[in-house]
Amino acid sequence: MESLIFFSFVIIIIYSLFSFNFIFADVLSNSLRQRIGDYDIQINTVPSIPISGKETKVNIRITTVSNNPITDTPIVLRISDEKKELTKTHPILLSSGHYTYYYIFNKAGVFLFSIDILANLDTEGSNDSNTLLTFDFPLNVSGPVSAELTSLTIPITAAAMGSVIAIVFMKKFKNLKRAF
Repeated sequence: MESLIFFSFVIIIIYSLFSFNFIFADVLSNSLRQRIGDYDIQINTVPSIPISGKETKVNIRITTVSNNPITDTPIVLRISDEKKELTKTHPILLSSGHYTYYYIFNKAGVFLFSIDILANLDTEGSNDSNTLLTFDFPLNVSGPVSAELTSLTIPITAAAMGSVIAIVFMKKFKNLKRAF
């Protein structure tokens, strides 16, 4: 009877490990970061490894080196593969230093996510002080099958660990029962 209770307890623990949703909710965690001049740019993607054929959310954070958000600064976003430019946005005016861009990659592979910033914007019409800064970030896009296999890693590991723990405890419990 006691072994049945113990075994039920182990099954409940294993089931609870499978039912947990592992959520990491830091806005720009696992981000790529670059600094050029006075600009500090971070991007991350949701999912963290983009999957071809599914929508990818690209979070962008642009600040100064002293961590002040950039406001009223025009940026242009571009995505390209090894051969050509796939998409290019019209100029986007940042209002709070943050921007979210959505894109669906049509195949797996490495893509280049570029952010162009017009620095030293001169409103007098002289282009002498205007410079275009380009920040390039490589994005590795996974195929749908490999992404599904990667998502199974945690549950398979949890089940294997739970099984080993259950076997060890059952053997120790049997040895204790024989001693009495």
